[in-house]
Amino acid sequence: MNEIAQDPNVLRLSRFGLTCFLAVVVLLPISMLIFLWVSLPKKSDNPLPIVIRVAEVNSEMALIVENQSDRPLTNLGITFNDAFHFYSKDELPAGQEMTIALGAFARKNGLRFDPESHQLTEIGVYAKLEDNSRGVWDYHSEELLKELQASPLGPGKDVVAGK
Repeated sequence: MNEIAQDPNVLRLSRFGLTCFLAVVVLLPISMLIFLWVSLPKKSDNPLPIVIRVAEVNSEMALIVENQSDRPLTNLGITFNDAFHFYSKDELPAGQEMTIALGAFARKNGLRFDPESHQLTEIGVYAKLEDNSRGVWDYHSEELLKELQASPLGPGKDVVAGK
């Protein structure tokens, strides 16, 4: 008997069976990930206890960030319109303020934020809290620069932050 010949009693998958098996092997993990993504609750970031306002400092417009918590904030990052960024590794002590000139906010290509040529509609602030979690505060408005000049905004004020 030829050793290369296959035994007719051995089970084999047909082309259709093999195709179905491979489809199940590929689609089952993907469908499980989609199911978990849809069914599990979303993790929200911790609120960031800050108040921000815009004022004229040394004849230029500046953003003033006040830490309203009883603990310091580190790794402070601020984003305007999801395009202009500012980052500081300096610690912002409890109850203290940090003043940042609006010209310090820049795009990745180096273009500076100019309130005369760019409309401010969105601001996002994030920082590392003392428990090493990330605190986030964001606010959206069509007249955000005017609102920040008129009165401070933040979770500690009578303003609902968020989208």
